[in-house]
Amino acid sequence: MDGFFSRVPPVIDVGSTEHFIYLALIIGLLAVIVYFRDYIRHHKGVMTAVLITAVIQRVLSNSYYIFSAGYPIDEALPLYICRLVCLFIIIQFFIRNKWLDQVIFYWGLFAYGSFIYPVDISSPVHITGITFVILHGLIIVFPLIRHYTSGFVPDLKGAVISALLFAVYMPLVSAFSNMVGGNYFYTNERPFLHNMGDMNYFMLNLFGVCTAFIIIGLMFSVLSRKLNDRTNSGL
Repeated sequence: MDGFFSRVPPVIDVGSTEHFIYLALIIGLLAVIVYFRDYIRHHKGVMTAVLITAVIQRVLSNSYYIFSAGYPIDEALPLYICRLVCLFIIIQFFIRNKWLDQVIFYWGLFAYGSFIYPVDISSPVHITGITFVILHGLIIVFPLIRHYTSGFVPDLKGAVISALLFAVYMPLVSAFSNMVGGNYFYTNERPFLHNMGDMNYFMLNLFGVCTAFIIIGLMFSVLSRKLNDRTNSGL
């Protein structure tokens, strides 16, 4: 049991058995959401279940940091982008704002990256591995649940809003991370491009992410337009 709550959790390797277990879990979760889409459409309690899951995740994560290390501000704060998205999901239960759905989707795309290329991700035999799965799994399925419950579809306007907010988020979190010796948004302990200069790496992330949001937004807008045209032409 001590190992399950140890201060230094074991991490998984890319391509390891644990990595594929995580991938299988998220694929299975998506399949379950799609399979039960009619139930999700007609039961408002689904959003309550989402809220409870998000709150449990934050309680588990914060409790681990509080009781294992006295809540170190260099790693425990909800400044990692996926932790912020989880807070957005909690807020969205109460305000049901359309633009917040867009931000949750676009910022939540980082959760896919965490499953595809896990860097410094804990093993499922540790509490932080469990909280990782809950956090990132929830972020990935939330837009699909919102699609079934409210008709949410990512669009270009949402991509622009998300990019502008990210352009505010990244400089602020990077400055704070440097100040406290943390690694929020992995600007200090990088997952790749280790030999690139700090400013070049920062600008690449900033403009690369914003550009990716816009491209994805354009793709969804074009696809939505084509689907609408096809639907109208069939009437």
